Amino acid sequence: MTLPFLSHLSPALRNRLRFLLAGNLILLAFIYAHTLSNEKASFLDELSRFGPNVAPLILAALGLTGIVYTGAIDLSVGAIIVVAGTVFGILYEYEFAPAVCFAACYATALCLSMWNACLIRWLKIPAIIVTLAGLTFYRGLALALANVSLEKFSGQISIQGDAYHRPGNEWAGSILLFAIVIAIVWESFGKTPRLWLAHGSSQAACRLQGLDPARLLTGAFFVSGLFLGLAALTETTRGLTIEPNRLARGFELQVVAAVVMGGTNIFGGEGSYLGTILGGAFLYLVGQAMLYAGLSEYSRHAVHGALIIGVIGFDCLMHRKAKLLEELR
Repeated sequence: MTLPFLSHLSPALRNRLRFLLAGNLILLAFIYAHTLSNEKASFLDELSRFGPNVAPLILAALGLTGIVYTGAIDLSVGAIIVVAGTVFGILYEYEFAPAVCFAACYATALCLSMWNACLIRWLKIPAIIVTLAGLTFYRGLALALANVSLEKFSGQISIQGDAYHRPGNEWAGSILLFAIVIAIVWESFGKTPRLWLAHGSSQAACRLQGLDPARLLTGAFFVSGLFLGLAALTETTRGLTIEPNRLARGFELQVVAAVVMGGTNIFGGEGSYLGTILGGAFLYLVGQAMLYAGLSEYSRHAVHGALIIGVIGFDCLMHRKAKLLEELR
């Protein structure tokens, strides 16, 4: 008997999920073994840090998954988080209550994601071009906002008070679990994810069925913004400072890697939210495993980067080859 959220998946995608599940379990076993041999380490402490540490990545990746379903992409997710975090920091400096700061951070991420969709729809420019430009523009916008709004802005905003850090430290695991349940249930029983997959497979076929491809893409960016707002909130409130110039550096590549590693076709038309969750967890656990193995920080960055580029490159190659074979038929 096939579970509802696996029933629509291809055999190859199911195999990817099995591989990732096995890989995550092996990495957890490796980390557990090393914590047993290290008196200063605790496996339970490691598990308790899992939610706060991995929540921003998986939440943003869940949002991006729907966009990639349609055959588009958003390369500005990290930069959007920077703007949202900067808005949070500015409101904190003006002594707004935590709830107001949280709401503004979330709303900023959602609005900028929708702005990307509007630009794509109005200008009829591919999403990769619009969001690639946004990657640089939004980071510049964040610095400009901080400079204009704050006197003697030193490049960072120090956030004091436990109440302002609760989403990233105390609530991150619950927020992540809630988002995961919503994503899996929606994919299992909702119609929209399947329409996004249809859009990614063939826009022409969607039009013949009376569907509006532009509206489907806009909807994907809206849902992405809902998840991205949670990612921005958990990422911004994790640390003691907000540095617009350094916040979420390289975040976009990690998010794309989590989606692609989970089996979602970078060209659209195939994918799984469960795969994205497993892919994001795998990337995090690989980093932790290298840490326990004693690799230097530079080596960990090199291996992590090579893994991400290798996975994305291999996925592009395999799906391009499959597409060419399908055209030859």
